[in-house]
Amino acid sequence: MRTHQFLGALILLLLFYSCKPIEALPPKYTVIAPPPLNQEPSIITIPLEIDLLPYLKDIEKSLPKTFEGAEEQCEGISYSYVFHRDPIEFSFYPDHLYYEVLGNFQLKLNYCPKCHGLFDEKGTCVVPRVNAECGTKDPLSVKVGYKTEISLNNKCQFESSTSLSKFDLLDPCIITLFKYDATSEVKKQVKAELKQLEEDIDKQIEAIDIRSDLKSTWKELQEPIAIDGYGFLYINPTAASVSDLTFSKNKVAVDINLKVAPMVSTETLQIKAQPLPDLKEFKKTKGIQMGIDISASYDSLSSIANKELRGKELKFKRKTIIIKELKIEGSQDNRMVFSLHFEGSKNGVFYLTALPVFDTLTQKISMENMSFEIETKSLLLNTARWLFNDRILQELEKNAIFDLNPYLIDAQTTITKELNVPLTKEVDMSGSIDDMRIKEIFLTSNYLILRSELKGQLKLKMH
Repeated sequence: MRTHQFLGALILLLLFYSCKPIEALPPKYTVIAPPPLNQEPSIITIPLEIDLLPYLKDIEKSLPKTFEGAEEQCEGISYSYVFHRDPIEFSFYPDHLYYEVLGNFQLKLNYCPKCHGLFDEKGTCVVPRVNAECGTKDPLSVKVGYKTEISLNNKCQFESSTSLSKFDLLDPCIITLFKYDATSEVKKQVKAELKQLEEDIDKQIEAIDIRSDLKSTWKELQEPIAIDGYGFLYINPTAASVSDLTFSKNKVAVDINLKVAPMVSTETLQIKAQPLPDLKEFKKTKGIQMGIDISASYDSLSSIANKELRGKELKFKRKTIIIKELKIEGSQDNRMVFSLHFEGSKNGVFYLTALPVFDTLTQKISMENMSFEIETKSLLLNTARWLFNDRILQELEKNAIFDLNPYLIDAQTTITKELNVPLTKEVDMSGSIDDMRIKEIFLTSNYLILRSELKGQLKLKMH
């Protein structure tokens, strides 16, 4: 009787353990922090356009439109003149501004062959003065041309140099009455007035406050740019330089080089704003080229693997397990830790580890050297040796491949969208991410860090 009781108890015990789920204890996770993003500072070249026409119109309005002069002497020729200019039409050449101004000229002259100072210390003409004029009824035409070269100094201020490059008196002023050609004298006097106009033009151009706009732009570039689903992009400009100015179609264009240390953070950071620095020597580069870290959650990666593995049946002679879920739990010594949830002949969960290997060409991660976690290994050997099977590992390795290209496409689209917004009321930002590649991967407790390099274009337009 006792023997039967013992056998019955043994059978019940075996039945109990054969039905009991396999519940392995979660392993202890360890995290090796990824090295900091100590890349060489990236350079962003930003083409900046400034519409000069509103400024030039203001300059045109502020400049004098009429010039008057006179030279009186007792003996010889005395004259007075009036020069009135038409509106200035500005022309844009690649490296300078040029503008020609049409005007009309009126000249009055009088001639005294001989003076004496007997009754007037200033002198009195011994004969009645001979009066003559040019252009009083039909004004003489004059064409004046100016060339202005503009640059930005290291304080982000315009420096202007204007020179009179053309002065053509289209109608000569010849006084036949006393055989006098006044053309050269007219040129001499009017040119002196127009030379003064050079200084006025330069003062007006140098008064254009481009620095305030650049300071505002610099400040905004230090603010985080929200990237939906990824956190915040910090461009972090540290230095700036500008190229020579080029002129075309009422606009001045300049390439701004920004030395940046970009980063993506899931949270806003407390970064002290830096003032606009003095400009450095310019070096041309090709648009955006910088590195950033993108965090891919283990949950999202798990969903990729489960598309292939969920519901998959694995047969072991007379036994079968069905995979319910493969989940990335964390990392341990630079290996990914997975939990495998299953049902069938047995149900429960056990843990595995694998070495993630990243292929820079395909931008995919495959699992190599997958093995049972040490505690899981001990549990299976004691309770379900048949589950301790290489076939499970081989099947998981074959299907646990993570294609990161969708992350790149999504990040590229999202970042491009956020680069096409107004930066300030006066500055519009537009750009695109044309290429994005993952260079390295790192494991953390909850995320896979995708250390990436992106290339593209960024443009600022001031208005």
